[in-house]
Amino acid sequence: MRALFVNSPIRLNAPPNCIPYGLATIAAVLRDAGHYVEILDLNALRPDEEATLRLVRRGRWDLIGLSGLITTYAHQKRLAPLLREFHPQAFLITGGGLVTSIPELVMEKIPVDAGVLGEGEITALELVEALEQGRSLGDVDGLVWREGTELRFSRPRKNIRDLDSLPVPAWDLLPMDIYLRNPIWGGRAVNSSDFPSDIRVNRSMNIISSRGCPYSCKFCYHLFGQSKYRFRSPGNIIGEIRLLAERYGVDFVGFVDDNFMASSRRVVEFCELLEREPYKVWWGCHGRADSARPALLERMHEAGCVWIGYGIESGSQRILEAMNKNLTVAQAEEAIQATRRAGIFANTTFIYGWPGENAESVRETADFKRRLGIEAGSFFATPYPGTMLFEEVRDRLGELEDFVLKLDNATEFVVNLTELSDDEYFALKDVYDGKKSPEQVAQLHNPR
Repeated sequence: MRALFVNSPIRLNAPPNCIPYGLATIAAVLRDAGHYVEILDLNALRPDEEATLRLVRRGRWDLIGLSGLITTYAHQKRLAPLLREFHPQAFLITGGGLVTSIPELVMEKIPVDAGVLGEGEITALELVEALEQGRSLGDVDGLVWREGTELRFSRPRKNIRDLDSLPVPAWDLLPMDIYLRNPIWGGRAVNSSDFPSDIRVNRSMNIISSRGCPYSCKFCYHLFGQSKYRFRSPGNIIGEIRLLAERYGVDFVGFVDDNFMASSRRVVEFCELLEREPYKVWWGCHGRADSARPALLERMHEAGCVWIGYGIESGSQRILEAMNKNLTVAQAEEAIQATRRAGIFANTTFIYGWPGENAESVRETADFKRRLGIEAGSFFATPYPGTMLFEEVRDRLGELEDFVLKLDNATEFVVNLTELSDDEYFALKDVYDGKKSPEQVAQLHNPR
């Protein structure tokens, strides 16, 4: 079977720097099974409308797969009719976080034949086999499709337990030169005075070494991680890094897992194996502040870790508890200090505007940042479908499609979830982000 996968554009305000890891892994699974596969990476290429039409028109395909986060809804809604027009013979599917989180809306508004729910590697392969053999879609777990005017769901797909069984992503099907020249995380660490001055990163690449998360923060999308935390073995990860270093000259790897540091034993074993390799690769990861033990951080630094991203979210204990973050302000502060002492750049992110946010919690977060010398801005609290926050505030969001069309990567305002007026909301955001002092904001609202 001839299959084309299309990666929709995301975060257009920043250069593309993370490969579509899941999509490239699905492509590798199908190719290993003997199918012909191509990837049209519109996020990397960023073509204009005329060029997009030329790209999606070419070729003849039996299966076309769209994929993307929920922020790609508008793009998929525009693109699917074109694919249907240009390739009427193709079976058209969509997968990823978009259809998994809002399958009813997607299947109503986007003209696809089926949606892949949850992890797609096994589902995509079994779907191709079912189509070739003329079997019912109901035989394939993890699908949603239309049958006349009715929407049908097959049995839920169980998450993949043995991640080592998956092939490395099909890098050769992607425009790797684009990704390699754009540093992971926008190069913020490299431009920071905290970043080691003797390190030069030329080619970076993202890796996912685990799936799921053992925590249940209300702002996080959980539909892909309903099972317990699953991870690849250190040896399997090293094998992928070795290929990246040898094939593409990669000298920096960014682990984009939710919490690379969840298992300290695995991290230590990874460090030991990486140090035995003949090439030098710097690396960074995301982790929870309560996983940042000094001895572990020092070991990570010895093995080349130079960047850790922590989702601190708030300097207010009340807000952290409302988020179900299961973290204390004291733990967050100690993690940042310990990471810096270990010689690792500590990147931090915060979420502004959680329900219950007020002048007091804003001041607490501003004081926390000031105390630790943090200049980072913040994301807007955004109730993405598939999160507990979305379920809690659903009745305040209006029509679902109208709301989804507003969604971006949380750097743009979507909805005020607090009891503050909009004027107060945006004024306090400047305090939260360190752009103004509480006194300056007070003067603006209470002029003499």
